[in-house]
Amino acid sequence: MSLFLYKPHVEGPEGNITTPDIVVDRVFVDGTPVPVSRLSHEAWQQVAEAEDTRAGYGIMALGGGALILPVVTFATGAIIAARKAWRLNNLDGHIGQVTLNGVAIADIGLPSDMITASGGNGDALPRGYMLVKTAAKAAASVLADPVLDRSLSHNVVLTPVEADRWGDARPRPRYSVGPMKKDVPHFI
Repeated sequence: MSLFLYKPHVEGPEGNITTPDIVVDRVFVDGTPVPVSRLSHEAWQQVAEAEDTRAGYGIMALGGGALILPVVTFATGAIIAARKAWRLNNLDGHIGQVTLNGVAIADIGLPSDMITASGGNGDALPRGYMLVKTAAKAAASVLADPVLDRSLSHNVVLTPVEADRWGDARPRPRYSVGPMKKDVPHFI
């Protein structure tokens, strides 16, 4: 069984921050279950040149009410979750005004609809669940709350897998590793 340990910085409406440890064992992207092994925090990603990324938001189960966080998904299946989140119940009454990359969440899909479809109720999800709703193509995901005047942003840096950061300056190996009867200096 795959598990993902999520360690977000949860920002409260007064600016206070808590950092719970949350175990995720079920992930759904746009209602479809996907392997938990596709979930990561790693914001630096090596990708094929034509990689398709989509901005989105995630809803995650947590005692005391679910969290909402920015995510970026890849056509290859990777899900990169931000390390910052808000409690969903702090957005009660104005969740429809919250935007994802400038588009109202009400137009993308409300968290309450995703939670209900997963068997949850209100802002309570089954333990270990993370629900992801994707939107427009983008390598950045910004949740903005105009009522509380705050935002969460998550940028994923894409590096082409063909790129060699060393270029012509890559050090050449000077020895082979294997059984030796003498000391070998280890350096590159």
